[in-house]
Amino acid sequence: MNTRAQRIRAERIRADRKSVARLLTVVMIGIFVLVGMRSYAAIIQHENNILERENEYIQAEIDSLESQIVDETRVTRIEKVATEDFGMVYPSADNVVKLGSGETGVQNLAAAIRSEAYN
Repeated sequence: MNTRAQRIRAERIRADRKSVARLLTVVMIGIFVLVGMRSYAAIIQHENNILERENEYIQAEIDSLESQIVDETRVTRIEKVATEDFGMVYPSADNVVKLGSGETGVQNLAAAIRSEAYN
């Protein structure tokens, strides 16, 4: 039969095996967690790269639009569009309409326009 020392030794061996199994389980879980975190970081980095490329494209488009705004708001361009497309002309004595003489005593432009329009 087994002596008491042999039984104690067998129990210690079983306890050590359980401890090793638990340790291996914890190590494997840790490895899986690390691999999962690494893959998640790679996915986020990939999405970040895509967003950076989209940002560069949008920034180039913004720069282009700003350049177009500068070109379109130049005084010479506005003058050309006004005269050619809309038929506007510079004021001269022939094409100026006076709203009223200074004798009416009207100081307000809106009131002067109203009085000329309804009289």
